[in-house]
Amino acid sequence: MAQSAFQFALSLDRLAEQLTDEVMQQVTQKLALQALSGVVLKSPVKSGRFRGNWNVSIDTADRSVSDATDQAGGATVTRGAAVINAVPPYRVIWLSNNLPYARRLETGWSKQAPAGVVALTLAELESQLR
Repeated sequence: MAQSAFQFALSLDRLAEQLTDEVMQQVTQKLALQALSGVVLKSPVKSGRFRGNWNVSIDTADRSVSDATDQAGGATVTRGAAVINAVPPYRVIWLSNNLPYARRLETGWSKQAPAGVVALTLAELESQLR
């Protein structure tokens, strides 16, 4: 997955060279919102804690863990969208989930998400950029 994320970043760099600052900011925000919605809504749900622990931060990863739950995912997307919509141009937007079992869920531990959530969302975003 790391190689795929690296290739995705290179694709974004090539795209950035062709766009104005304003358009690049809009594209970045749109992709980040799609990524956030993708990972949250693809997240398996038992208690809703995994969905509720998706964090959005700027420039550095938010490594926090909370007791928040969000069975439907809407509150988590809304909270993250507020951060994404306020991001200045050319900043790195981080999506993270630091629950101890996040890696297991990404590698097929849950029958609800046997192919994970991040890899699927990344593949969808890559196909949109092509």
